[in-house]
Amino acid sequence: MTKTQKLRDKQIRQALTTACDSIKHAYPGFAYLTHTIDFKNETKSLKVKCYFEDDMAYHESETHLNQIVDIITAEVGKINLPVTTKQISFLVD
Repeated sequence: MTKTQKLRDKQIRQALTTACDSIKHAYPGFAYLTHTIDFKNETKSLKVKCYFEDDMAYHESETHLNQIVDIITAEVGKINLPVTTKQISFLVD
């Protein structure tokens, strides 16, 4: 990984950490999120997986999934990394 890629990785991790903290605060039962990315094609390769503590927490938050996507989109948008709804998935841990 080049120095530039390391710096970009740090930016992405910070943005997603901020998003995760906001989501946890707003939606009880949200556990954490993870991501994968290929730095050679950031825009198309970013994948974000959002995990809920259990099925009940997921079902209680189902009506708010668009707001969760908006939080993630806003945070990564601040670092000029667009993300689409298709790149974000929701799972139960």
